[in-house]
This record gives sequence, structure tokens and C-alpha cells, in this order.
Amino acid sequence: MAPRGRDLTTPQKETIMKMSESGMSSRKIGESMQISANTIQKFLKRNRANNNDENTGRSGRKRFSTDRDDRVLARLVKSNRRQSLVDITTEYNQRAPKQLSTRTVRRRLYDLGYKRCAVTKKITIGEKNRKARVDWCRGKRRWTVETDWCKIIFSDEMKVVLGTDRKIYVWRKSDEKFNRDCLGVEDARSPRAGISAMFWGCLCIDGVGTITEVDGNINSAKYISVLDTNLWSVITKNFSNKPWILQEDNCPVHRSAMTTAWKTQQSIETLTWPSQSIIENVWRMIKIRLERRLEDIRNRADLIRVVKEIWEDINSEDIICLYQSIPRRIEAVIKSKGYITQY
Repeated sequence: MAPRGRDLTTPQKETIMKMSESGMSSRKIGESMQISANTIQKFLKRNRANNNDENTGRSGRKRFSTDRDDRVLARLVKSNRRQSLVDITTEYNQRAPKQLSTRTVRRRLYDLGYKRCAVTKKITIGEKNRKARVDWCRGKRRWTVETDWCKIIFSDEMKVVLGTDRKIYVWRKSDEKFNRDCLGVEDARSPRAGISAMFWGCLCIDGVGTITEVDGNINSAKYISVLDTNLWSVITKNFSNKPWILQEDNCPVHRSAMTTAWKTQQSIETLTWPSQSIIENVWRMIKIRLERRLEDIRNRADLIRVVKEIWEDINSEDIICLYQSIPRRIEAVIKSKGYITQY
């Protein structure tokens, strides 16, 4: 007996019925929908005989696992999202009288909606920062891109360490992407090995601004030197006759007395940001593209050169899209009560 093909979907059935009612033959319907005329005829005959369009049942071996087994597997996954398939299968088999194979466990987890996916972000948000995010977003809720956000120059530092960004995988459903137990945890320890470099960069609504490497740890004096050397060219190019505001996060060197005094002397207005501004998206974009050019990097000088090349190649349209997304980001933070969002 020939194997049975796929069942007709509901939209296909509705289309077939409409075409048949309009007087089209089974052959014509089949040619139009790229379905065999025999399948069309069988469906119409069954529909007329039974007055319903439900697909007939299929025969096959009875499922070995039960609904109770599914619930046990779901509990095992939720208890530790990062377990491997082998670990889940082993733990289940140690608890249950019946033995399931890894293939069966994977099939059952997929049927339950669980898939093994790489975590989206490796960051956590503390309680204090979470509340600060909500309060800050509520204060900027009425800002618009055209009148307010277009004035902002986003700036930040980024450290790149090659060979340390490993993917973390978790079992989750499609709607659990940003659940707290489905996210990674940021490792605060500085790796001792690998080529690394620190960068400072800024961007405005017209595109990326300047980027520069920073030697060693950054302090107030070094931060002032970075701003004095790299910020004014962006102002001259993009804000010669327009007001502007410099965005910074709450890094101590940004808020020190020395830095504050210098910015006051230079009449630099700043906008503090609780955490994760849109420039973080640009840093992520750079790191993703950097992975494709690892063969071009042999030392720190190569790393700096490649990062700057990637920075210069970033499309201005991508930056505009980031600015236009800010109001949506603010609403998402308020809705999530300060926890991580899709942005």
C-alpha cells in the first residue's frame, strides 16, 4: 500500500469547497492548487456523504509514553532549563518504571512545545535597577523621536574579548524567550586569556559617530580625554546649529566630580540612562559580524582595525530604526515592570 500523504489543511478545504461550488471540476481544482484530482474527489465525496470535512484517522503504533509521562518530563525541564537531552532522559528513567529513549523524550518535548534554544541575552536586572528603569521610562513616555530623541547622542564603552562568548542553551517554549529562568547570567569575571580591546563609541540619529580604542582601564581623566578628542567632531558634523544632549549610563567615571566639572565647563548637557541603551544593539551587531572575520585577526591591532571597519560599515538606516524603536522600548519596559524585554 502506498504511504498516505499529508492531510488537507483547513484553508485548503475551504478553497476546494468554494471552487467546487463555483462549478470547477476536480481536475481544474487540482491543477490550480497543485493537488491530485483523486485527492480532491475523495475529499468532496467524503464531505457530501458525512456533511463534514474532518480528516479521517490514521493507523499506527500506539504511543508508548502517556500523558503522565509528559507531565513528568515537563517538570524535569522546568526544574533545570539547561539540562542536556541525555541528562533529562537519564533522570526520567531513574524515576519511572518504564524506560524511554532519547529520541522518544525529544519527540515528546517537541510535542509539548519545548525546544533547545540559545539564550537571547546574558544579562540580569537587579531589583534596584528594575525600579529605576520603570521610573525613568515613565518620565520619558511622552518624548517623541522627531522632537526629543533626535537630539540625543548615545555613547558607551564596550570590551571585546575573543574566544569567551559561548552560547548557552535552554529548553523553552516559543513564548518563554524572555522568561527569567530562560536567560543566561552575566559572568562578571574578566577572562585572563584571549585577545581583547576596550572601545568607546557614540552614535546619533544620522548614523554612527566616532569609535576609538581605550588603553587599559578607564578612569575620569582618560574618559575626559576620550570625550574631548572624539565628541566634538560629531557635534560639528551633525549638530552645528541644533541642540544636542549626550547620553551616558551610570558608570562611576561618568558621574565623578572631575568628569562632572569638566562637562559643566564645556556646557555639555547629559541624559543619564538606567541601563542597556540602543547603542548596546550596535555593540551586539559588531560582535556578531566580528565572529565572521576571526580569520582576519591575529593580534590586538587586528582586532581594533576590524572593529573600526565594521563600525564604519553600519548602515545609517539601521541607526534610524533603533531611534524609532525607543518609544516602543519604553512601553515594553513599563509593561514588563522593568524586567528584560525583547529589545
